[in-house]
Amino acid sequence: MTETTTLAVTGMTCRDCAHHVEQALTAVSGVSKVRVEYSKRVARIESEFPVAIDTLNAALPNSYRVKSLPAEDALDKTTTPSSLVGKALGAFGGSRRARAGSETPLITTSELTCPNCGHISRESMPTDACIYFYDCAGCGALLRPKAGDCCVFCSYGSVPCPPVQANQSCCHTQSSR
Repeated sequence: MTETTTLAVTGMTCRDCAHHVEQALTAVSGVSKVRVEYSKRVARIESEFPVAIDTLNAALPNSYRVKSLPAEDALDKTTTPSSLVGKALGAFGGSRRARAGSETPLITTSELTCPNCGHISRESMPTDACIYFYDCAGCGALLRPKAGDCCVFCSYGSVPCPPVQANQSCCHTQSSR
């Protein structure tokens, strides 16, 4: 089964940059196809299996970075039904709980990547609380949110926590996302 992910690309200043990003991401193991749209600043990546964002960034020249899109941006910037949200809901078992007055579903499953050892764990996110601490199953490190983030999912997850996705304040802190 092919995974399709839409990610934001930063650092591009011209269409030639998009070509360089496309070439670098195509070389990543498991990636079968990459389409970078300079005008939208996104990369659509087809892969044989989910590929960690850290792995993709390691393949890129230092001036470029890819990152997860907020759920509403992924829907807005995608023209095919195989968007990040669609794949996350289907392949990762996320919930289709919609916000009041919105058709954008919240993603409730995220892949946490340990910054120490690179171990990836697929975890369910609570919709009404923050997770401040997480024990890495790979190295045992205690993960805490980075400065400015409300929880470990916003710092190390493939998708920000549901309150941040919904543009709500999370645990009495104002989100800057």
